[in-house]
Order: sequence, then structure tokens, then C-alpha cells
Amino acid sequence: MVSNREGERPATAGGQPNYWSDEVEYVIKGRGLTDLKQYLAIERRGRGTMLRAEHREAVWALFEHYEQLRTEDGVHDFNDVLALAAAAVADGRTTRRYSAVVVDEVQDLTLVGVRLLHALVGDAPNGLLLVGDGQQAVYPGGYRLSEAGIAIAGARGVVLRTNYRNAEQIWKTAMAVVADDAFEDVDETRAAGRRDVETTYRDGAVVHVQAPTEAEHDRLLLEALRDLGDGIADAAVLCARTKDVEYYLRLLAKAGTPVQRLERYDGASGDGCKVGTFHRVKGLEFKHVFLPIHDTLLRDQAGYSGAASERSELIRRQLFVAMTRARDTLWLGSIRPPAS
Repeated sequence: MVSNREGERPATAGGQPNYWSDEVEYVIKGRGLTDLKQYLAIERRGRGTMLRAEHREAVWALFEHYEQLRTEDGVHDFNDVLALAAAAVADGRTTRRYSAVVVDEVQDLTLVGVRLLHALVGDAPNGLLLVGDGQQAVYPGGYRLSEAGIAIAGARGVVLRTNYRNAEQIWKTAMAVVADDAFEDVDETRAAGRRDVETTYRDGAVVHVQAPTEAEHDRLLLEALRDLGDGIADAAVLCARTKDVEYYLRLLAKAGTPVQRLERYDGASGDGCKVGTFHRVKGLEFKHVFLPIHDTLLRDQAGYSGAASERSELIRRQLFVAMTRARDTLWLGSIRPPAS
């Protein structure tokens, strides 16, 4: 998204090469900021790394350069599409009227996206239903619903505290990953990471696998998948990175394991194990979820501060989302070479 020609990008924050592109995408364009003065004044919710005025000025110059290149190429990014749609609604170019808008996973929309959906129904009684969980936000950045003109204080907001999906042990294991990270929920309150949630499902299991080598780790994964038999149709192998998805697709196919890309899964029952990223699995659930080398990114981030610490928190939330896709079985693979 962002040009990396020498002299056109601020120094990488805390060793995170994507930090500035995320800043442009989620903070500047995702909130619909139109001038530097707005950016200098705004509270960068969800971005824990402090940026002084000179840093923000450099980021804004980067944003302007990106916009120049985008305009010259005659293309729009996703935030542009949302902004254009919102403008069409605002100036009356749309003729269709909506009686209600229902939004799930609202925590992963940008402010521009929420403004668009709100504009479709305005403040009509029962016109807008928002469902979300700030602890499951898988993208950087954040905002207050009030910035979109939406007030949910009092009886308009309800906190759901019953978990009908995950077996109790699976929920406890997933919650331990994010328990120390406070978060801002969609009702604009700051909440402790460890939440009071009632689970209704007592069966299920968490399987921890620590292998001395990658080859042994993969052998144990394939063995566990074979043991499912026909149950493999309701199983998923989930990875943090796209390159890992490609690796496990090849591994399973070579072993003769029925496999299907998660991005091509339409929700209908199939006969293959689904393989995809943590991002792609949002909104889905499976009886059996396998997370190979699930702790690699967290271990890579250990000991960092600033932007890297912020990145670690985001990784923990993404891992939490992946773990809570499991209903009956959660398989957690790690590689732990023997001590020399």
C-alpha cells in the first residue's frame, strides 16, 4: 500500500515494517481524516505507540504521496469505495431505502464503514443493530461509535455473557492468551482482558503438542487429522500467515488428506479439512481446530516495546479469535527443540 522508496517513509517503528501502512489505512483513511490538523489532534485509539507532532507530519506526507500515486494510477482502495458510497447516501443519489441494518463483527469495521451503515437508516427506531466484541478485533486501530453519531448508552446497549460455542476448557485456554490485555469494547468502555463469561458446554478437549522438530510436529498433525476419519469435514487448520497456509495445503495434499481452501468455503458441508488464516476464519466455527506452530509469532515478539508491543497485543487477539473457532477439540502445536 505505501511506497518504500528511500526518504519517503518514516523510520520503521520498533522493527515493524507494516506499521506505517496500517497507520494510513486504519487511522487516516479509516477515520476519514482530510487534513493534517485533524490528524495532529486525533486520539489514535487502538494504537498504543505515541507519535509526536513531527512523526505525524511525516506520516501525513507519506499519506499524501500515496494518494498522489493512487490518483495518478486512477485506482481506489477499499476505504475510498466506502467513502464514495457514504457520499452517495449523503447527497441523495441513492433511491433505495432501508428499514433496518444488522451488523456483525462491528469491531472490525473502520469508522468510515460504520458511518456509511448508519447513514442508510439514520436514527430510526430499531434501525441499526450492532453486534461486536472489541476483544476479537483482528485489525489495528479503533474508534468510538459516538464518532459515527451512534449513541448506545443505557438500555440501548446489552452485554452478552453466555458462550454457547466453546467447550469450557477451550474457552479457558483461549482466554488465558488475552487475559492481561485490557481492551475497548464496542460500548466504548475500557474492559479487563479476563471477562466473566458463562459456558454452557462442558465436554471438549485441548490438546497441547510439543515436538522437537518441524518434521515431527507435522507428522503428529497429520496423524491427528487422520484419526478424525469422516469428522475431518468439520475440521480446520488455521495459520497466522498466508505463507503458512500455502505450506499446510501442500503438506495435507501430499499426505492424501482431503483439503479445501477456507477462502473457497461457502459454509456447506464438504469432505475436506479447511485450511486458512486467522483473519479468514472470522465468523466461522468448526468441531475441530488445529493451530500448528501457533506460538511462533508471539515468541518472535517477546521482549519488544512500543510498536512491537502493540503488534504483540494484536497477535494475541488474532490467536484468541482462532482458538475460539473450536467447539470440541483445540489442537495447539509447538516446536520445542531439546535443550543442549
